[in-house]
Amino acid sequence: MQLFADASQRLEKSLRYVNLPEDALEYLRHPKSSLTVSIPVRMDDGSLKVFQGYRVRYDDTRGPTKGGVRYHPNVSLDEVQSLAFWMTFKCAVLELPFGGGKGGITLDPKSLSRMELERLSRSYIDAIADFIGPDVDILAPDVYTNPTIMG
Repeated sequence: MQLFADASQRLEKSLRYVNLPEDALEYLRHPKSSLTVSIPVRMDDGSLKVFQGYRVRYDDTRGPTKGGVRYHPNVSLDEVQSLAFWMTFKCAVLELPFGGGKGGITLDPKSLSRMELERLSRSYIDAIADFIGPDVDILAPDVYTNPTIMG
């Protein structure tokens, strides 16, 4: 089963315990925006490799979206969308002034050199720059990202 389909089913099951307007429910069934980007990186050996990157802003009703960026071989749009969905609810339950977001790149970061990771990270930010910002979407570290990569 796809991750987002599972998350959506859990939302539908939980609705029997809450009374929300149908408009709010319909809004929560869909992400606000999803971005898929191709990230070309010049490798240390001179070859060019293109990686898939993603960023999803699920809901910004409570404020700018926030969520981690993960570097992992299993990152997919389905996974990132599901995690952004769950981040939306985490922030709401804690009454934080944020919505849910999540991003990632499909790769094994252990297979890249420090310089390749830097070029990849810079290229990812270049690709999503118009989609993020302190008043729109706030990035944070996640799986296989750290302060150096985030910097």
